[in-house]
Amino acid sequence: MKPSRPDAIAHLTGRLYDKPRPSGISLPGGGGKFYSDGSVQLWPGNTFICHIDPTSPEFEAIRALQEEIKRSSFNRFFTFLPPSSFHMTVFQGVSPGTMPGNGWPEGVAWPQERNRVTAELLRRLEGVDLPESRTIHLVDLFAAHSLTVEGATEADEAELRQTRRVLREVTGIPQSDFDSYVFHISLAYLIDWVSEPLAREMVDFSREVSERYRAPLSAIRLGPVEFCEFETMHHFEPRRLLTRSRPA
Repeated sequence: MKPSRPDAIAHLTGRLYDKPRPSGISLPGGGGKFYSDGSVQLWPGNTFICHIDPTSPEFEAIRALQEEIKRSSFNRFFTFLPPSSFHMTVFQGVSPGTMPGNGWPEGVAWPQERNRVTAELLRRLEGVDLPESRTIHLVDLFAAHSLTVEGATEADEAELRQTRRVLREVTGIPQSDFDSYVFHISLAYLIDWVSEPLAREMVDFSREVSERYRAPLSAIRLGPVEFCEFETMHHFEPRRLLTRSRPA
C-alpha cells in the first residue's frame, strides 16, 4: 500500500494523539524542538537529507508558498522554518529520545552523545555512492504546513525507496515507520491544536494552495543525499555528501 498522511482534520485537532501539544512542541525544558510560543530549542541530532537548490525556480515557489501561509489567518498556529533549511529527509538518524530498536544504530552502545554516534556513522558510510540528484513533485500541502512529495516518476520513487534501504543496511538503523514513511518538506511546525471548524478551514486553504502550486512544483530537483548534523531545526550542517560526483 502506498504510504499516506493521516487525516488532516484529525491531525490538526489532536484527535489522533494523546498529547497536550503537537509533536516536537514543549514548555521550556521539556525537550521539544520548539517552545510552546514557537521559539526554537536546542535539539541536537543527525540525519540524511537532500537540500533544495536555492537558485532554482522551485525553491522560489516553495518560499512563496510559505509566505502565503505566513500571511494567512492561520499563521499564529505555526512556527516557521527559515527557507535556508528547506530540505527533504531521506532517512532519519538519531535525535533526542531515540531508543534502541527504533532509530538507534545496531551495535552502538546506548546512550551516547550525538557526536560519537556521528563518528561511527561516518565510518559506516565510507564508500557509499548514491545518485547525485533526484527529482520529486508536489502531492499536496498537508495541514497548511508541510509539503507531501514523492518521486516525479515511478522510477524516481523507486530510487528514493532503494536509497532508504541502502542507508538502513549500511547504518544499521532500524525504523518502525520504514515502509510507511511519507516524504515531505516541512515549512512550519504546528504549535497548538485547533478547533474542528478551524481545521476544516485550514484543509480547504491547503487544497486551494496545492492546486495553484502543483504545476510550479511538478519537478523539484534535489541535490545529493547529505549526512548532516543539526543543533536545531533551523540549520542542517553537512558532514558528508554521499556521492562520488560531489565530494564533501
